[in-house]
Amino acid sequence: MSKYMRLLRTVAFIALMAGPAAAQGMHFGYNGPWETPEQNIYRSARYDHRLQVSPGFRAYRMRKECNPIDFVPSLRQDCLASFDRYEPVTAAGY
Repeated sequence: MSKYMRLLRTVAFIALMAGPAAAQGMHFGYNGPWETPEQNIYRSARYDHRLQVSPGFRAYRMRKECNPIDFVPSLRQDCLASFDRYEPVTAAGY
């Protein structure tokens, strides 16, 4: 078997294995320009709901979004307050 045939087989194998891996990413998380407006609305509503009913998720998002704002303390406080203003905690469960 020539060197080029082995290279061609290797490239074909990698291409075949990369296909299913790339397809998996389309089902989870942000789908980039392939996400439809309906998918975006659904994901946004699910995110809002999780902020309202899951204390752990809410605390994680507050840390992730507000902790980097450390250069002006009042901006950080405004960021934290925005969670209560726009996504108040509810008693509803999943």
